Amino acid sequence: MVGWLLLAVPLLYVALLFTVAYAGDRRALYPMRPKLRPVVYSLALAVYCSSWTFYGAVGTAARSGLAYLPIYLGPALLFVFGFGLLGRMVRITRQRHITSIADFIGSRFGKSHGLAALVTIIAVIAVVPYIALQFEAVAMSFRVLRGSTQHIVTVGGVDSALWCALLLAVFAILFGARTTDATEHHHGMMLAIALESLVKLMAFVALAVYALWRGPGLPQGVQLPAMDWSQGLPEGFIAQTLLAMCAMFCLPRQFQVGMVECDDAGDLKYARWLFPIYMLIVSVAVLPIVAAGAALPQVSDGIADAWVLTLPLAHGDRGVAMLAFVGGFSAATGMVIVSSVALSTMISNDLVMPALLRIRRLRLEQRSDLSRLVLRVRQVAIVLLAAMAYGYYRTGAGHEFLATTGLLAFAAVAQFAPALIAALYWRGASRLGVAAGLAGGFAVWLYTLLLPTLLRGAHWVQEGPFGWEWLRPQSLFGLTGWQPEVHSAFWSLLVNVSALVFISLRLRPSLAERLRATVFIDADPASRSGAGDWRGRVAVADLRTLAERIVGEHVASRSLHEYGQRRGRPLLDSESADRALIQYTERLLASAVGAANARRILISALSGSGLDLVEAMDLMDEASQELRFNRELLSTTLENVSQGISVVDAQMRLVAWNRRYLELFDYPEGMVHIGVPVAELIRWNAELGECGPGEVDGHVARRIEHMRAGTAHLFRRVRADGTVIEMLGRALPGGGYVTTYSDVTAYKRAEQALIEANETLEQRVEQRTAELSDALIATAHAQRMAEAANLSKTRFLAAASHDLLQPLHAARLFTSALRQQPGLGHDASELAERIDTSFHAAEGLLNALLDISRLDAGSYQPEVGTFALADLFESLQAQFAVIAASRGLRLRVASTRMAVRSDPQLLRRILQNLISNALRYTSRGGVLVGARRDGDQVRIEVWDTGPGIPQAQRLRIFAEFQRLDRPSPWGEKGLGLGLSICDRLAGMLDHRLALHSVEGAGSCFTIQVPRATAAPANWHQVRRGVVGGQLPLKVLCLDNDEAVLDGMRALLSRWGIDCRVALNITQARLELERGPVDVILADYHLSEAIDGLQAIELLRTLVGSLPPVVVITADGSSALKQRARELGYPLLHKPLRPAALRSLLTALVRR
Repeated sequence: MVGWLLLAVPLLYVALLFTVAYAGDRRALYPMRPKLRPVVYSLALAVYCSSWTFYGAVGTAARSGLAYLPIYLGPALLFVFGFGLLGRMVRITRQRHITSIADFIGSRFGKSHGLAALVTIIAVIAVVPYIALQFEAVAMSFRVLRGSTQHIVTVGGVDSALWCALLLAVFAILFGARTTDATEHHHGMMLAIALESLVKLMAFVALAVYALWRGPGLPQGVQLPAMDWSQGLPEGFIAQTLLAMCAMFCLPRQFQVGMVECDDAGDLKYARWLFPIYMLIVSVAVLPIVAAGAALPQVSDGIADAWVLTLPLAHGDRGVAMLAFVGGFSAATGMVIVSSVALSTMISNDLVMPALLRIRRLRLEQRSDLSRLVLRVRQVAIVLLAAMAYGYYRTGAGHEFLATTGLLAFAAVAQFAPALIAALYWRGASRLGVAAGLAGGFAVWLYTLLLPTLLRGAHWVQEGPFGWEWLRPQSLFGLTGWQPEVHSAFWSLLVNVSALVFISLRLRPSLAERLRATVFIDADPASRSGAGDWRGRVAVADLRTLAERIVGEHVASRSLHEYGQRRGRPLLDSESADRALIQYTERLLASAVGAANARRILISALSGSGLDLVEAMDLMDEASQELRFNRELLSTTLENVSQGISVVDAQMRLVAWNRRYLELFDYPEGMVHIGVPVAELIRWNAELGECGPGEVDGHVARRIEHMRAGTAHLFRRVRADGTVIEMLGRALPGGGYVTTYSDVTAYKRAEQALIEANETLEQRVEQRTAELSDALIATAHAQRMAEAANLSKTRFLAAASHDLLQPLHAARLFTSALRQQPGLGHDASELAERIDTSFHAAEGLLNALLDISRLDAGSYQPEVGTFALADLFESLQAQFAVIAASRGLRLRVASTRMAVRSDPQLLRRILQNLISNALRYTSRGGVLVGARRDGDQVRIEVWDTGPGIPQAQRLRIFAEFQRLDRPSPWGEKGLGLGLSICDRLAGMLDHRLALHSVEGAGSCFTIQVPRATAAPANWHQVRRGVVGGQLPLKVLCLDNDEAVLDGMRALLSRWGIDCRVALNITQARLELERGPVDVILADYHLSEAIDGLQAIELLRTLVGSLPPVVVITADGSSALKQRARELGYPLLHKPLRPAALRSLLTALVRR
């Protein structure tokens, strides 16, 4: 491939990481999101998968079969079975403000600076070859993709590995060394590393899928590991698994990501399963790649570590090869960036800064600000690490497989494992023992592995020093047949553990070490305060000056100011610092330079100030300090709660209380003190009438008896001034009693107001009902009722729908009859039209209120069935076509043959509201209704060309009584309930309602409904039957309201129908006996004693057979619909639409 393209891709990828990291630093994209944060943390842990696992695992599998598996198996086993170890390390790191693995070990063993320095040196020497491995992998990628046979491939005249080193060093400096506080989380870097882990996983899985397609297939891929398994585990399998397990918490980069960067210890619970799943996916993906590569000679004859590149190149798929290159480069970038950040912090805190502080000529203690120096040291350290790794790559790499170099680093960092485990679980481990173990183990690793790797041709490597074969580095003491990495790990860890145990048993840890061990080995380190070991008189000004020199003036001033706020008064420079302030300052310094350096700086700077450190270390009792801290914490908590609290012991004596308790009962000065018998306090309150009527001695005896028996109680006391105190008492484990006192006066007053409101509810509802009868002001009254409604009024509205709709029902009948009056003048006709429009508006508002009340009362029961959308669409078009035409708008309804599964009435109600809203706010253009297939769903859409909905109002408009700020161009006003009803009905039906809108262009409301097999149209034929002309029918109207009967007679007579009316069953029977009728129109709400359905059945019993029956009702409940369906009666809802009635009667004529 072209060299510039190979350079452009890494540059673009690093630019992407830069953008993500920059966004993560500027905004808290994931730390405050409890669902996203564990995922980012788990993906960031996958920085473990470097280019070794991307390239080298395939190469190892190609050469040695299952020998590739330990590097994946070890970490997965650690997270599943070693979760307790990781959880303890995370909690201690967060509690003690640990900045690195060196800081962890040094802080545990007496805050030893020398031990931390030793750990840093070992880490640097161990990880530099590992970083060089990443450069080697990138260079190999360039070499394979360009088809070069040279070991060094240049791009633009510069070594490709050097390009990689420079790019990643710049990134690490920008996002890993920007602040002096090493405990501050690098959220941008973590987000970039999580993205890197996701990219390499997707690339590796894509390569596996490609290999399955191009290769021999899945059976062959599974056959190879099965054959290897049948021959037994590969050599060194268990040892390499243990090394990989140790590397998961011993590698500086894994400690940085897993411990230091962990925002919440609870995230580890999710990572316990997400990270092993990640490892499983990668390890399985290796198999098809190996199988496909082994089947092609042009691949299998090449470099095994490069199979992921040569496989697609062999098939001519350069795009797939470039994808593999991106995945491998991504794996290398994450490892180099995080390792550089972690090691630079260790070098700065544990090597360079301590050395500079010792050089008196530099007079760093006189510098006003050391923060810039600390940053410069870390940035220079990152550059030097990249240079050292590049130097190792040029001199020592290129002759080993990638896996070999990786295991070399694993064997080195495994030397930290005994020290870390001893730090957490063995109180007897001493600083000298750990130091001796680390030094001895590291020396053996140098002798048996690193030096033989660099000096392969040396005589002493082959024959042993001075010709002593028993000292040959890779067959020490005659131990042969082992892999070099396993051989070195065995001897180095044996020396390490032996020295640690032996010296720790001979030289017991000092008191300071034992005190630090208590903090680390405690089962719950997060519960301890970490009290330090300081005594004496130190001025606050000294601590302020010291902090400003290390962390900067701004950070120091802000931190000390916050400390003063927490203790309730500002810090004065002239006052003496207490132990808590000195400990706080020590932790502040530790965040910038590490715990060991913080101790050294304080000792050096405060010497001669009266601080007797020897006495402090000898006399310090950390347990008592922890107890005092917990007591102060408890006291602070009690003083800041809103309830009064009192605690008595088993002897019924007061032992604790808070300020609110004293404020509530206003005890005399000096009466309340520790140890006062609680009986005296009860007697005082009883004598003042606080305990209610009765004898004082009786009140005291009952209360004491309750508390001695440990009986829980809850009661309210009304005091003389009208305030209400709620007392809640509970027994304490081991004896004693705690009581809380809450002033619930405001709550009781609100409760009383609610009771009074309920008592006058009936009167107020009657008044509202009377007001609603006037249709001209129905909108205002309905809105006030909806805003003031509670549960009782909601149930009333749901039950009283008949009475509310009955006047409108009669009015609509009269206006319809008036409009069809022959010879009606133009003015009168227009007036009748406006009256009917007003009634229609009032009906819509009232129906909206009733819908809300039914939803609140839970009276809607969906009746889900399968029906054709064509039926629904045709009825909606017929309903709204006249309104659209009168406004000069175009209403288009797209034809469809699809069927859905839903409640047809509720779905119709939703679409009615959506279309009505669209017509209300659209001044030009039109409205489009249609349906689209969306998988197993049907997406019904209502489009309009209205003004659109601003972004800020798109969520608010679905709330009750919320309308757009823009008025309707047609002067219509609503209550703002339509979309709220749609949203709640859609939720009831489990349909998803969505909105898409562009201001100035229009809006689109969509609702997704389950798709069903095609259903035949049911009733559109009836709709088409609505025609003009006379209807030769005889109709009997049964209703207990004379106004409704008069209106029905006036309307039906205009259609040529012989209308007979009856107020009760007796009159209906007489009319039926007078002569036959074609249809009976029966009101459902006839009287309290009998409803319309019962009346029809009674008439059937009295008269015999009856003509078809139509039931008219204002009740929209599912129960009534079910009863009418079972009896075969169609339902018409009030207020009755004349068009619907005429359509039904016309259908009867055509039978």
